[in-house]
Amino acid sequence: MIRQTIRSSKSLALSVALGVIAAAGFAGCSASEEAPVDDAVAHERITQADVSKALETSEFLNLDMSRDTVYALDYSGGAIDYARIKLSTGNGKEILLSEQMAAIEAADYGDYPAPALMEASDQRFSISSDEAAFGKLSESELDQLKVDGFFYSEKPVSDPGVKPQSTDPDCIHAYCEICTDNTTGGHPETWLPGTFTCYLIEHVWC
Repeated sequence: MIRQTIRSSKSLALSVALGVIAAAGFAGCSASEEAPVDDAVAHERITQADVSKALETSEFLNLDMSRDTVYALDYSGGAIDYARIKLSTGNGKEILLSEQMAAIEAADYGDYPAPALMEASDQRFSISSDEAAFGKLSESELDQLKVDGFFYSEKPVSDPGVKPQSTDPDCIHAYCEICTDNTTGGHPETWLPGTFTCYLIEHVWC
């Protein structure tokens, strides 16, 4: 497997390197590896309408993170009040989504650009309590995720599955998965169930 490096700089060297990767046929993991898929995982779409409906009977929209569920926060139809969303973990802890979003933005990603949950190419990001539930990373990539707390799976610009399509050679497409500790807001330390939450976003940098 070749782990791609994504830099915030849009230098000519990076563009050339990405073109070489695309020509070689790599998309974040080798062709022999496939992301694990769990058919038992449920998928739920969350919009501001869901938040507003919950506020009629409660102060927050509570997302049950103890379930085998991937929640897709879809803000394509309008801004979502993330301060009114709570994540209820499997060990009984409640976390404000807005606080975890701020922690993700402030975290250290070294040479990698910080993931911006509000700047997704499809105007949504997904949340799960299971790092493998998104089905985007291979087993070896998930292993690396547990080392760093995040993983960028780069996709060549020619990949037909990338949306939106772009022919700009300076564009970089990547799935970014980030996991945060439910107590500290930093990268998970124990990776015990209920102690962390993971986020997936598709980015296009041009």
